[in-house]
Amino acid sequence: MFNTVLAVEGDPEAGKAKAAVCSACHGPAGISAADIYPNLAGQQADYIVKQLTDFKAGTRTDMMMAPMAANLSEQDMADLAAHYSGLPRTIETTASAGGADAATVTSGAVSNVEVVTSTAAKAIYAGDVKLGQEKSGMCVACHGTDGNSVISMYPKLAGQSANYLAKQLADFKSGDRVDPVMAGMVAGLSAKDMDDLAAYYAVQTSTEGTGETSSVGHKLYFGGDAEKGITACVACHGVKGKGMAQAGFPAIAGQNIDYLKKQIATFRDGSRANDPNNMMRNIAIKLSDSDINELVNYMSSLK
Repeated sequence: MFNTVLAVEGDPEAGKAKAAVCSACHGPAGISAADIYPNLAGQQADYIVKQLTDFKAGTRTDMMMAPMAANLSEQDMADLAAHYSGLPRTIETTASAGGADAATVTSGAVSNVEVVTSTAAKAIYAGDVKLGQEKSGMCVACHGTDGNSVISMYPKLAGQSANYLAKQLADFKSGDRVDPVMAGMVAGLSAKDMDDLAAYYAVQTSTEGTGETSSVGHKLYFGGDAEKGITACVACHGVKGKGMAQAGFPAIAGQNIDYLKKQIATFRDGSRANDPNNMMRNIAIKLSDSDINELVNYMSSLK
């Protein structure tokens, strides 16, 4: 007789909130759009918990799942299992009025901004693009008029997902992400201000980066390093470095090299700690200075 591995009772609503980082691979409704990732919707809860436990313990090995499970508690696992086991195994797909290019809202998407359906090409966000442009005056000195900073130590904001941008601004204000310059800049911003700024920068077009392609960086980005336990970057940031907006994974293609290098270094030393489930910290701590240099050059060269 098989005994359930559920040690604690799971909360489906808590699991839904915690599932944000899972949606990139497994879909916001637990139905994966990629054949290499399993559907979790309708799966047995005790099976899900056992697999997460095994990934964390190392008795089931997977370079992508190991860092995902590393910091999950028994309660986290039970909550995620309760959420996914209660989802239907199939989802209905509906064509929106905007046609094939229209943006569609999925029920499980976790985001700081609300995406509106039936708009061609670019999504319309909760924030007001025009107001965001008006409010961006204080950002121009470091990030450029259109979010394309020409100063390598500052990030390009153009084309970054609105939910990611809004979250970073909120984290700077709360102190979850520490930066003395940004702390002063966001101190007077309301949630609406953050949404407006995020919407404005999200619809801008990023310029190409200055990085040169690197065979070592390419290998780390797409394959990781099994011996060091380094997960491939492509899992979260995508084949072309465009990120995964619904899961809150940022675009890194064409980003300024010095900024990328600094962020990985701060994740590595723990001075930046606003990554979900320590995901970036668990990876960055295993990267050497040489690894980082090769990676950021490759990332910046992506288009």
